[in-house]
Amino acid sequence: MSLLRYALIGLAAGALLGSLAVYLALRWYRQRTGFAGGGQGAGRIVASDTGAEAPMLLRDPQLGLRGRPDYLLEFEVDGHPLLVPLEVKPSRRSRRVYDSDALQVAAYLIALRATATDSAATFGYLRYAAGTFKVGLTSEVEQRVRAIVQAIREGRSAATVNRSHSIVQRCVNCSVRERCNEALG
Repeated sequence: MSLLRYALIGLAAGALLGSLAVYLALRWYRQRTGFAGGGQGAGRIVASDTGAEAPMLLRDPQLGLRGRPDYLLEFEVDGHPLLVPLEVKPSRRSRRVYDSDALQVAAYLIALRATATDSAATFGYLRYAAGTFKVGLTSEVEQRVRAIVQAIREGRSAATVNRSHSIVQRCVNCSVRERCNEALG
């Protein structure tokens, strides 16, 4: 009789540990992305540059954009898939969206539109430690991305490219600081 009791206790303990593992995995997913796993209206990860799923390269050959968002989520809307990029910046504590981050998500949206025409969303998500923000692809934002792409192209063929900021910390962390004659600090 005591052998049966030990077997039942072992099974109960195994079930409890399995449930705890599932709970911790869902909790980690929620903390990492800001989205609940499963449930109605929840997005499903279909691609990831973080190792959660295989990555998907988004490309817009016309503009020359390409990139891999941290996560590519799939939502079902009226029976059709909707693909939405999610970029995670876990160390950002801001309650407002950084312009550079919004432009990064916008670039993913442009490339997504070229890659998955019918399923591409016109918005993406940006996840900071302080919360999740929705970033829309407006015509104004798209024009800004196009202007930045053009400026980068022009900078690649320019004899001299000047520093574009006055932020010492950016210079301190710059990969070409040793060869820069405009470094701050």
